[in-house]
Amino acid sequence: MKKKLLSVLLSTAMVVTMLMGCGDSGSTGSADNTQTEEPAQEEAAAPAADEEKETAGDTQQLTAETPMLVSATGEVIKPKNGDHYKFGFTEMSAGSFFDACYNGAAEIVEANGDEIVHVEGKADSAYQLGVVEDFIAQGCDAVFYNPSDAAASAAAVKALNDAGIPIINFDSAVSDLSQVDCFVVSDSYSCGQIAGEELVKNHPEGGKVAVLDFPASAAATDRANGFIDVVTANGFEVVAQMDAGAKPEKGLSVMGDLIQAHSDLVAIFCINDECAQGAYSAITTAGESIEIYSVNAGPEAKAAMAKDGKEGIWKCTAAQSPIGIGQQSAEVLYKLLNGEEYETRIEIASFAVTPDNIDQYKDSDWQ
Repeated sequence: MKKKLLSVLLSTAMVVTMLMGCGDSGSTGSADNTQTEEPAQEEAAAPAADEEKETAGDTQQLTAETPMLVSATGEVIKPKNGDHYKFGFTEMSAGSFFDACYNGAAEIVEANGDEIVHVEGKADSAYQLGVVEDFIAQGCDAVFYNPSDAAASAAAVKALNDAGIPIINFDSAVSDLSQVDCFVVSDSYSCGQIAGEELVKNHPEGGKVAVLDFPASAAATDRANGFIDVVTANGFEVVAQMDAGAKPEKGLSVMGDLIQAHSDLVAIFCINDECAQGAYSAITTAGESIEIYSVNAGPEAKAAMAKDGKEGIWKCTAAQSPIGIGQQSAEVLYKLLNGEEYETRIEIASFAVTPDNIDQYKDSDWQ
């Protein structure tokens, strides 16, 4: 691997020399001077301690070939796994979208000769906290983290910060982004806007719509808000907004209830294609013509569009690129490892996939 620490060590040695030359130049710097002198003493004594290496456990000596990690809290840490890094990867729940995120990240990590451990969060924040704690116990050097519940993410983030482990937060934000190293995400609000604009184009006269959301996810909330802002500004009435759990099963049951309660719906907006898949089943089984607008452009939406054609009810899905999210998450982590400059927030643009352009996208699960 490409290691950058030699120049850091040389710079540190120069700083120590300067501080020793300055002496007690001011009382306000005495605590800092004490902290910088102690490592210098330890370095001087290091050759005499060679015989104690076997008692050092997982602690490694720094060399010019040792990579450097700097966490969100500013702590410099050493890799715990020899010459290669070991990363944890956990997402809110299982699904082809997150599989694609993982595959994008794994492609970069494995190309660098490193290891990535993948454990999904089962849509359970307490379970996912246990996953994160296990990553820490395994000695992971960094974690790719997509929280099951944004509000409950603080405990996992704190555990990683306390362990000095960098965090690449992806797709859905943690409760405090200042505590992670980078946030990689689709522009979720824009995804909702794109879906809303397609609805307005198809129904300039307006009408009644409902929203299947997932309040536990910050990204899902942003998508719903983007959609609602566009359609309500263009003569539509949102008659219901319900938690559909981001899954087909709950999407099916919630949509069934909405059909019974609202006989005059023009369209339904779903915060992802998975809950939209359940809504699609409910609508087609009931023989209704309620149109579906969703987010992801995953295999479910594209298969339905390709099968039903322009007369079908699935009218738009705002495309995300989970492969790109995973790739950029890994790429920004390696910039951090190599001491390079990097953005702390990366947003990936979206676009509309519709029955009119489905032929361009139907042959791949994800983009």
